[in-house]
Amino acid sequence: MFRGALNMVVGSGAEIGDTIVNHPATKVLSFTGSNPVGSRLYENGAKKLAKVTCEMGGKNALIVMDDADLERAVQGVIGGGFGSSGQRCTATSRVLVHIDVKSKFLDLLVAATNSLKVGNGLDPATQMGPVVDQDQLNTDISYVEIAKNEGLNLIAGGSLATSAGDGYYLQPTIFDGVKANHRLFQEEVFGPVLALSEFSTYEEAIALANGVAFGLSSAMYTRSLITAQRFTQDTHSGMVHVNEPSIGGEAQLPFGGVGITGVGDREMGEERVNFYTQIKTVFINYSLSGEQSMNR
Repeated sequence: MFRGALNMVVGSGAEIGDTIVNHPATKVLSFTGSNPVGSRLYENGAKKLAKVTCEMGGKNALIVMDDADLERAVQGVIGGGFGSSGQRCTATSRVLVHIDVKSKFLDLLVAATNSLKVGNGLDPATQMGPVVDQDQLNTDISYVEIAKNEGLNLIAGGSLATSAGDGYYLQPTIFDGVKANHRLFQEEVFGPVLALSEFSTYEEAIALANGVAFGLSSAMYTRSLITAQRFTQDTHSGMVHVNEPSIGGEAQLPFGGVGITGVGDREMGEERVNFYTQIKTVFINYSLSGEQSMNR
């Protein structure tokens, strides 16, 4: 490895980030983080004509159709919504359930959610750990209060997980009755707080899934190949999953989204290599004269 090829610099965005972004030697910018910071970085990069790619927020939907394997779908929601304590840009944060299977699905989902063991991630028995810090815990709690004030139905969690001990622990939380105009439907929480909505038709489900500004990942559980194929075309997201959680990704495949989720080339895969590549087109005329040639 070349000396200085990889560096880690820790500090605030204003102190360290702006210095790096605005330095004349910086020609390429790749960012993963929040929308406000990514938008500012993209603006500053454009001023100096630097190449910029940003992977930012998500408000990912998981659709449960009326023909879905409900137990499998529940496990997808648990893993997608509460894995990593919901702190993944690809985390499931909205669950859209067909009205005909909603009652049975909720019984299974609430039972599975309430049985999760919250605690220290170093404990092998732990199924959901803490959120990253006090600020994030405060954000999660604030959205719980927002949802309550909006009149949403709290069906699981909603409080600090005091049994987990000292730390930034929140119970895995689910609100039902969430509509498209509610903040919990539209805004990224980045924590273990799920918004659950119901629908009656495929068209309604797609409209709900696409009814946010984000577009990173989406998922659907169905036994119908035709429905699954329609979904892969109709969903406005950069990554699509069928009968698996929204969180999956593979290094050889492009990673990224549409809308305010991302801008620029995708992460991972060949696209990522191309982003860091400066293409040069070279034309060489090997002929020294009309009669002589260097083609040897």
